[in-house]
Amino acid sequence: MIKIHKSSNIPSVLTTKGSVETANLINAYHTNPSHPFSFDQSIYGHSTVKKQLIKEQHEKCCFCEAKFLDNSFGDVEHFRPKAAYKKRGASQLTYPGYYWLAYDWNNLMFSCEKCNRSYKKNEFPLNDETTRKFHHAHPNPLEKEDRLLINPIEEDPSHFITFKEEVPIAINNNLKGQTSIEVYGLERLDNSRLEHLFYLKSILPYANIDEANSVDVNEAAKYLKISTDDVVDLIKNAKALFNSAAKDSAKFALCVRCKFPYLPTI
Repeated sequence: MIKIHKSSNIPSVLTTKGSVETANLINAYHTNPSHPFSFDQSIYGHSTVKKQLIKEQHEKCCFCEAKFLDNSFGDVEHFRPKAAYKKRGASQLTYPGYYWLAYDWNNLMFSCEKCNRSYKKNEFPLNDETTRKFHHAHPNPLEKEDRLLINPIEEDPSHFITFKEEVPIAINNNLKGQTSIEVYGLERLDNSRLEHLFYLKSILPYANIDEANSVDVNEAAKYLKISTDDVVDLIKNAKALFNSAAKDSAKFALCVRCKFPYLPTI
């Protein structure tokens, strides 16, 4: 996970239809707080919303940082669950959820289907339940909720999670980092991150070769048993990778930054 920099350009469907539906949900709560809420997926899942989330997250999952759009559509994820939530250590869901945030731009992220549907789901544990905002008019402020999940929209995940090679680790065993690794299922991608790190480790040294230095190019060609033209291409690709592998747009960026701290991030 890395920090998500959301723009203030909120998709209009959220400020128009979404605002109307939010008012309806609030009225429904006042009428009957225990009545099941219904939500309009065509609003929060609108193509304009999803496209903007995908663009601002560089086509990556907000949690695992995988790039997966070639094989999957992905989901619009509600950080605070809209219908119901699961407390820390609970086996049952608590109703209602954060219904008034169903169409809130700052509660929406782009997620891979596995992170959203198999791991995060309705999990939203707090360390202290007395800090939870139980409904839209509850006096507890959202920003004071004692969350046990990292919100990459609001905070930098690198303050809570680091990587030892491909394995995510909670810094100083902090509880938010531990809970986030477990709830988001971040360890399931250890093999994919390992393969990615191995690839980078194999290629990046060639970024230090000057492609204009014929002696170094010839020595590399001899060592690799390839043509000098192929060596030059390899060097150029390695330099491009050096300049991009740790940027926000790269997959597994936090893992890469921990392994190769000298790579540029901007």
